[in-house]
Amino acid sequence: MGPEVSVIMPSLNEEQAIGECIKKIKLVFGTQNLDGEIIVADNGSTDNSISISKSLGAKVIVETKKGYGNACRAGLRQARGEYVIMGDADDTYDFFEIPRFLKALKENEIVLGSRFKGDIKKGSMPFLHRYIGSPFFRFLFSSLFKLKISEPSTGFVGFRKNTLEKLSLRAEGMEFASEILINISIKKLKFTEIPINYDIRKGKSKLNTLRDGYRHASFILKQYFSYRKVKY
Repeated sequence: MGPEVSVIMPSLNEEQAIGECIKKIKLVFGTQNLDGEIIVADNGSTDNSISISKSLGAKVIVETKKGYGNACRAGLRQARGEYVIMGDADDTYDFFEIPRFLKALKENEIVLGSRFKGDIKKGSMPFLHRYIGSPFFRFLFSSLFKLKISEPSTGFVGFRKNTLEKLSLRAEGMEFASEILINISIKKLKFTEIPINYDIRKGKSKLNTLRDGYRHASFILKQYFSYRKVKY
């Protein structure tokens, strides 16, 4: 029999933050009396991320194929918990909020952490992302997939384990977050958003605003036209 909850962190050179993230998760397990496992899905770190993770008791799997989505999917394949929480290893998301995800998952198949419903710390999100990119993607999801959301690209997500079997997740890069939302819409999954806090990341960001924004938009449009073709 597996653990109650699996927490997955995709990681690439996060030695400045990953240790703190693991400690927070373990503290949540202890204070909430949860039987849990921590899985670090490493995407080819060249710093001390792997050794730090192992020293703190996390299970480390290495995904050699580059890409955020590839790392996330590798971690999800290893998850054994009844509930699965996924969050970044850069300490931007507060893992002390895990109990709120678990509570919401009692009545939902997927729970999305929304930074826009919570507190976005000053300096944690670039101006272009917050005031141009995010509203644009909210518009795309609303107009194309009839999905009313406040947060178009969260990396803090909770799933029921049996829900993962319903998802068709193949995206290799940052568009993986969009693919989750598209699955919610097409497969009519029961979901909710909960407010989360978003802090300034520790270490260097891997995001490229123009490249990743273009990939997200292209992916959403391709998925929409592919869906229409199948539907009609």
